[in-house]
Amino acid sequence: MTSPPFSSGIFGLVKGTDGARSRSLLKDATELYVSEPVHTRSEVAMYEELAAQLLKVTALQDRIRIATLLADYNEVPASVMRALLHDIFPVSSVMLEKSKGISEGQLLALVATASPSHLEMIAARKNLQPAVVEALLGRMRADGLPALAGNLSLSFTPSAVRHLVENAQGNPRLARLLAARMDDVQDTDLINLFLDLDGRGRRRVIQALEIAALREFAARRPLPRVPMPDPDKVATLARACLQRNTEAMSRILSDLTGLDAPFLVRLLADTGGEPLSICLKASGVEAGIATRVILFSGVEDTRNYFDVKRLIDLYEMVSLRSALLLVDRWRGTLPSTKRTPVHIAQTEAGTPVRATTAGTRQGEKPVEMPLIRRDRA
Repeated sequence: MTSPPFSSGIFGLVKGTDGARSRSLLKDATELYVSEPVHTRSEVAMYEELAAQLLKVTALQDRIRIATLLADYNEVPASVMRALLHDIFPVSSVMLEKSKGISEGQLLALVATASPSHLEMIAARKNLQPAVVEALLGRMRADGLPALAGNLSLSFTPSAVRHLVENAQGNPRLARLLAARMDDVQDTDLINLFLDLDGRGRRRVIQALEIAALREFAARRPLPRVPMPDPDKVATLARACLQRNTEAMSRILSDLTGLDAPFLVRLLADTGGEPLSICLKASGVEAGIATRVILFSGVEDTRNYFDVKRLIDLYEMVSLRSALLLVDRWRGTLPSTKRTPVHIAQTEAGTPVRATTAGTRQGEKPVEMPLIRRDRA
């Protein structure tokens, strides 16, 4: 190297250093360290020793400056990287956001002890290794999973998708991020999330249901019989619509569909209206009554013309078989107590060396409808 050795520069910084100066010494040493593209072993060892001794007494703003300098540097000593990654969030976030030299082992060690904020920063890193993704799924809380689902540089395994889908129920932000993933999240994975999706995600589910209905038809499975609605109940429903009596509307629709009345209150209040439209198709009510229910539902006094037309078009377009498939799924997926999903690592779920014996875990329920693994809206 043409410039003076790093060790000579350090000796110059150390010489005559008082207590106040020692607090900024590591920042000055780091600036000197990154000014050289490569270093000898003795220079690296000297910088590591300085960092080990001074990092704890260095001011926060100086530690942030040190992290900023080293984040863009290729040869960061492992001990210094580890210390910065395990520092408080303002320091470690700089490394997690900018540094490309963090190894898989360092990330795994950080995941094991990191705070939720650190985990979200790790989840947002591009091209994470599969082992790191597995570790994150095992430790992240449900409110942090959107950071992982929104990372489009990752590709999730089927077990990871199942874990994310289970946590997305009742979490619209996570559900919509999953619906935006076209490569590893299939349309059928989103069926149980229908109420939490936006319009685009719901179109994916509706198409998946239509394809499932066509396959049932091709397999000559009989269409479930929908009884003719009681005329008196239909008339009462029509009057309740004009009065905007949501409680009465939900009670009558509950009698017609077999769904719980509180669940139907949610359908009636849904802004998009697609779940209500499909529910009305499955109930067997005729188009005029369906139009009245749609018109006088939602959060506003009445839906506007374009929303009503869109929902009536959906009512007429969706097949009875696919509407029944979705309503049957709703009947079977209304648990009384919500279970917190726990991610099971792929190595525990079964590998070519140690496979599960029966193909499913003990107590796991069979899938209630055919799975279509490649259908897009």
